[in-house]
Amino acid sequence: MKVEQFNPQRPGDLVDPATGWVNRRVFVDDDIHAMELERVFAQSWLFVGHESEVARPGDYVTRIMGDDPVILSHSSDGQLRVFLNACPHRGTLVCRADAGNSPSFICPYHGWTFRNDGHLHSLADKPEAYKNKVNFDDYNLVQARVGVYAGLIFATFNEAAPDLETHLGNARWYIDMFFNRTPNGAEVLGAPVKWVANMNWKYGAINFAADGPHALAAHGPISRMAIDMPMEALVEIAKNGPAVRIGNGHGCIFVPGPPGLPDWTGFDPAMVPLYEQMLSAGQQGLLKNMFNGVMTVFPNLSWVHFPVTLSPKKPPINFFNMRVWQPSSAHSAEIWAWFLADKESADEYKEASLRLGIQTFTGAGTFDQDDSEAWASMDKGSRGTIGRQRMSSFQMILASQEDRIADFPGPGEAYHSTYSEMSEFGLLLKWREMMQAGGA
Repeated sequence: MKVEQFNPQRPGDLVDPATGWVNRRVFVDDDIHAMELERVFAQSWLFVGHESEVARPGDYVTRIMGDDPVILSHSSDGQLRVFLNACPHRGTLVCRADAGNSPSFICPYHGWTFRNDGHLHSLADKPEAYKNKVNFDDYNLVQARVGVYAGLIFATFNEAAPDLETHLGNARWYIDMFFNRTPNGAEVLGAPVKWVANMNWKYGAINFAADGPHALAAHGPISRMAIDMPMEALVEIAKNGPAVRIGNGHGCIFVPGPPGLPDWTGFDPAMVPLYEQMLSAGQQGLLKNMFNGVMTVFPNLSWVHFPVTLSPKKPPINFFNMRVWQPSSAHSAEIWAWFLADKESADEYKEASLRLGIQTFTGAGTFDQDDSEAWASMDKGSRGTIGRQRMSSFQMILASQEDRIADFPGPGEAYHSTYSEMSEFGLLLKWREMMQAGGA
């Protein structure tokens, strides 16, 4: 497809479901970026936080939904609410802190004050000054719909969107394996780590939906050190792990442990009886043999979970990294990354898991540096006059679409290899659907 064939009314045509070709304009074009903010992000359920971040009434955090600043508030009446972080009077941010606890939010421009349930509390002047000409019910903070699953808090400003459980669909079975596998669930281990990468947000979301072969090409040397396994063994387990096209744009891969790797490697042993209590036999079977689990919930929530050790004298420990790919521009994304652990795990285990995660999967971490360099290079190679006319290939789907796993224990379409490109291309198919619908 040449760039001159692009129809602005049908941007989804840039993704060809039949051939696996994707025009690179999808990843570098400013007009496409503006369209997807309206047609994808403004229409979707977006992750805004975890319940453990706003555990007490009055707790709040400030977040981003697409390109809009928002406040996630645990209001004094016990409800979780999400507001547009903009004063209804003139649009000033009413909260400029990353997190805190407060009964109210005060606009710094005119002093309008809002309770933490979003209702207008006071003005710069007395209401009588408006001589009953103004309906102040119109001046409450703009509120989004909120949904919670397994401690994950999502919000949308789209009143017509299906409910959260419909959006997540079969992804809930897999979410439970990571966030809902103990009676008390997961908790975040501190505030999110943030950095800016020179990349389109979709590169990261697709990579975690997930891309198998890059792991050894981009991360080969550090993989051998952090995982302490020969390259041949790494290649074999990566190729043989299932990739799951879950539906609704969600996708994941599970890389199994090599022969001889003990069950539950990297997990806190004290948690295993709780997993057996909370999870189905199929979920337990995947988890106990899982060397690496990577997943994206459409459009831009991802996580990675696997055991590493940076010392041959110490056994591997799982880290659990969750992240959001914030769509800053066509050529940059702000990455927000949290680390999590089962709430019941020992503090020593949580500390070790967090330390290993920071060393490997943050802006200064070994694995993220590899990925960020690759994604920035993709952007450079695709944004030029000629480069943006070329196609990115996901044509491994042509060889993989009939290679289904008949007896896979989980829902969705499971394929035999993380190299299949089926799960990651599924995200682009959902993107195509939403971009096309917005132009109808």
